Amino acid sequence: MMFVMYVLYILLIFIFVLDLYLAFKFFEYLYCTHILKQPPMVASNYLLRQALVDYINTYHKNVKNICDIGSGFGGLVRLLAEKTNANVYGLENMPFSVLMSRIYGWFYRTKSKIIWCDAFDWLDKSDIIFDVVVAYLGPDAIQKVLKYKNKMHILISMDFKLKNIKPVRVIKMSGATRYKGKLYPHMLYVYKFQ
Repeated sequence: MMFVMYVLYILLIFIFVLDLYLAFKFFEYLYCTHILKQPPMVASNYLLRQALVDYINTYHKNVKNICDIGSGFGGLVRLLAEKTNANVYGLENMPFSVLMSRIYGWFYRTKSKIIWCDAFDWLDKSDIIFDVVVAYLGPDAIQKVLKYKNKMHILISMDFKLKNIKPVRVIKMSGATRYKGKLYPHMLYVYKFQ
């Protein structure tokens, strides 16, 4: 009987934590759509993140500063911090995503900086020149990154390409991202600015 009570107690805790998580995600969704007026993004594909890290480690081994614009729960930030020797900055404007990213970062003991901000406002004020900037932003938002091309050497855009600029490399992968009802094939678009 005691074992059954123990299992039920653990199950109730699990349900409570899950409900809390879903409530935060719901309020973040409302914050994203009604306050920020932007459609929410899905998490980036793990294989896409791994391909990006492999690309950086192969072609840009000695980078000092990496920035992930729209870092979400910080999966890519943690992977970059673990697999490179760079200072990794994660810029995210969704409060719950920042909280979860910081918790994961603390739990995994990664050497990254997660910043809750509007990435473009932060880049306006920052004097850091990034060796690599990674962006997983929608087709309209990715165009805004061009304003900061003097603050980056390499831009790697996940799934969404810049208009009127030819990438120096395109890495194709299987799968796709659905954004506003349209499918975008998984690709890494690499742009060089300096």
